[in-house]
Amino acid sequence: MKKLIVMISLGLFCSLCTLVGETEEVRFQIQADSQIHQEAELKNQIYTVYSELTAGVDADSRPVIVAQNISAFEIADDIEAEYRSNTVIIIQGDGKGSLIHGSFDAFSCGRPVNPKSWLAEILG
Repeated sequence: MKKLIVMISLGLFCSLCTLVGETEEVRFQIQADSQIHQEAELKNQIYTVYSELTAGVDADSRPVIVAQNISAFEIADDIEAEYRSNTVIIIQGDGKGSLIHGSFDAFSCGRPVNPKSWLAEILG
């Protein structure tokens, strides 16, 4: 009987308390030129543009800001930038070189995870 009460209590606790992460993160994909091998420098320049665009902007609004200012990522004449499915796609030159992809949030110290209780939301 005690085991049943503990199991029910544990199940109720798990159903009421959930962890809610941040919204969709903005990712990047760099398709480098086959003749130019400066992918790391390009990645850092792209991150600098992203940081300047999103400074002081809530996480929910970052995809909107990036999509509206996608031309800011075209930092050289041989670079084309597109925005698809929360991903900034950078094509340098012929785009047949190395492929680099990742998340802009990976450069930061980490995303905070906000605990959210369904019960606290109702009572609060």
